[in-house]
Amino acid sequence: MDCNPLRYLAIGDSLTIGIGVPFLDPGFVEYFRGLSQQMLKRYISYQKYARSGATTKDVLAMLHSPNVMEAVKHADIITITAGGDDLINAAKRFLTNKNDKSVAQAIQQSRDHYVKILERLHRLDKQEHYMIRLTNLYNPFPDIPIAEAGIKEYNSMIQSFSSEKNVKVADIYSIFKRKEKVLLSHGGIHPNSKGYYQMALAISRLGYSPLEIGQRGS
Repeated sequence: MDCNPLRYLAIGDSLTIGIGVPFLDPGFVEYFRGLSQQMLKRYISYQKYARSGATTKDVLAMLHSPNVMEAVKHADIITITAGGDDLINAAKRFLTNKNDKSVAQAIQQSRDHYVKILERLHRLDKQEHYMIRLTNLYNPFPDIPIAEAGIKEYNSMIQSFSSEKNVKVADIYSIFKRKEKVLLSHGGIHPNSKGYYQMALAISRLGYSPLEIGQRGS
């Protein structure tokens, strides 16, 4: 294994934390790190900055923390999970005020936050060879039509960022669809170990460009 380590920074919500599996069991971050080490033949150190319930606005706020900004500057690999809580909060507002625009407004606000998140990542990372991986949303409520419609619209928004420099989007939605009982933990909101591994696999299968060309050490 190459002696020059790579640095992986995971930012986001409860999915980045690994909620849904027993304490100290691996979540997608740990699985992805392991898969990446195998693929790149490099040791990869990693840091997590995440909070359960974090929205895209919260993730953007994280990127103003000096510790996180410093981590971004040195990161070769960055993953972001955010958006599920934006939609859940919008659904709660819809149930309260019956405003049909609640979900559409949440998606537009999330888009604005993602634009600023990626602008900040690109600006803070002074290196040419770094990769950013986003994940779209799976649907933990497949039997609720409005949830399915909102998530599809949200995922279309996230996919639009795949054209940005060094950014790719993992399609988690398709992996979980019709496999919710197998891939979600008891309670049905967060992934179980199998679900987190499938998330990691989906991100890994996007490839490691531009790290595969012109890899750098720390």
